[in-house]
Amino acid sequence: MREFTNNDRRTFLRGAGAAALAAGASVVGARTALAGTEWGHGPHIPRSKIGIQLYTLRDMMSESVADTLSFLSEVGYSEVEFAGLYDHTAEQTRDLLRELRLRTPAAHEDIPTERDQLEQLLHRARVLGQRWIVLPWFSADDLASYHRLAERLNWAGDLARRHGVRIGYHNHAHEFETLEGKRPYDVLLEETDRHLVDFEVDLYWVVKAGVDPLELFERAPRRFPLAHIKGMAPDGSFADLGEGVIDYERILAERTRAGIRHFFVERDDQPHPRETAREGYHYLRRLGC
Repeated sequence: MREFTNNDRRTFLRGAGAAALAAGASVVGARTALAGTEWGHGPHIPRSKIGIQLYTLRDMMSESVADTLSFLSEVGYSEVEFAGLYDHTAEQTRDLLRELRLRTPAAHEDIPTERDQLEQLLHRARVLGQRWIVLPWFSADDLASYHRLAERLNWAGDLARRHGVRIGYHNHAHEFETLEGKRPYDVLLEETDRHLVDFEVDLYWVVKAGVDPLELFERAPRRFPLAHIKGMAPDGSFADLGEGVIDYERILAERTRAGIRHFFVERDDQPHPRETAREGYHYLRRLGC
């Protein structure tokens, strides 16, 4: 088994655009599946729950955390999801968020396997007011590794519960590829305790895998309190929200069934992060009207 870090994730994502054309069949298949389902009554996205994953603005964050968060506050965001603190302490970050009237309900972190290291991470989450610590990436070539991952997530979730924190898992597309006769994502859904482990559904990657998100919501209702929402161009590559082919109005109409409470704009590449942030926020605001 090989566990992947955030650096591995960045390496993988740099190659995602080049692989987009090869994924076209999966994208078309997902759109076909989506087209066959009845619409709900339309999404209602509370303005106070619109956030952004700060990986989307990682170069800006590297230059100035304060300036980046100030910009997002001015755009109108209420929430941010961290992917590193960029040499700031939890206390410094907490004070900056309070000054800008921002909240951070979740963060992407590698989940330690040592109890004392996990305790430190949970303490930092409490300082920041975070409810979720989310594992952003995992990949393995054998199904046994995903069984062990489910055990580790349950272990971490049990410890986190004592600190008032939840453990989550964020998907990409590869978890939906059949491995030894079964999809790894199904293993994680089935073998994690719903009282201990939540899922952050990255809707772009679900569609990229050729899966209808509503199938997940039907199968595991209310297990997806966090959602990543990003645009997909016709060729399957990344796009800003409002420019893509994913029918988010239809998908997010089922937010109650899914259990989604926090909506994070994200774009994995960053050709124009400020524009991406603005367009994403206003797109979700229009959906929430």
